[in-house]
Amino acid sequence: MIFSPSDFTRVAVLLALIASPALHAQESPVSLRLRWLSGKTYTQETITETTAGLTAIGKPEDQKMKVKQTTRIEVKEGSAGQKEARVTFEALSGEVMMQGKKQTFDSQNLAEAHPMIRASVGQSVGKSFILVYDAEDQFLKVADTGAMSPDPLGTPSLEGIAEAKQIAELYRRSLEMGLPKMQVKPGDRWTSQETVQFPSAGTVNVELRVKFDSLVNYEGRSHAKISFEGDMKRADEDAGSRSVTLGKGSKTFGQILFDLDRGTVSFGAFRADIQLETLGKTIPVRQQVTTKLVKME
Repeated sequence: MIFSPSDFTRVAVLLALIASPALHAQESPVSLRLRWLSGKTYTQETITETTAGLTAIGKPEDQKMKVKQTTRIEVKEGSAGQKEARVTFEALSGEVMMQGKKQTFDSQNLAEAHPMIRASVGQSVGKSFILVYDAEDQFLKVADTGAMSPDPLGTPSLEGIAEAKQIAELYRRSLEMGLPKMQVKPGDRWTSQETVQFPSAGTVNVELRVKFDSLVNYEGRSHAKISFEGDMKRADEDAGSRSVTLGKGSKTFGQILFDLDRGTVSFGAFRADIQLETLGKTIPVRQQVTTKLVKME
């Protein structure tokens, strides 16, 4: 398999939105920085649909996968006013076409799942880590990643800890991708540049061109509607050092719906058109992701 449910855990969260009725324009700049509320628990649902064009490299059929992931983020107050957001990948379910047959899976009952799926899902579900922020919601560090990948004896390996930190950092960046560091108002545009380390494809440079489209009403709350488009390019130093790398022409676009009062992303949708290069061949991959904040309590 080219992709697995655990791969989508790593990428799944670049965000965006479904359109809503517009509110009156607001001229005063506002902050679109994520703000974590101590004592609150955020529950997200993410649906990822991926098609890998394996027929382009001579395979009899493309690989298709649809995954639903539930993520819980519990925020507690730490020392010196810090905030500790524990991220837990609670559940995975979905379907994938393998060897011409649809394979379904649910992390609540993996006994009947295909062995490859069972192993992959088992590596992700129930795992957690902590994102530590200061009192002003500036990110400080990743903590408590040891439980992400224990070795067969039940203790974390050095390699496992390093990969867990990559996953945690990638997830953290996905939460903030495209959000501006300065205050903005409707009509403003900015560029967001990120360097992201993907465990399977190496270092990727992401450049997003972002616009604050308007203020909208979503589920009775005032939100900022943000749209973006951008390019994804592999870092030059990784060229030729991996069996799978990101090829030229990889792009992403979508929209974000940001809750101005609660300081969080309520809903988003994005699409990525990716060119993967392996063994001298190019595999086109299309991935569509929708993420919704289903509960905050």
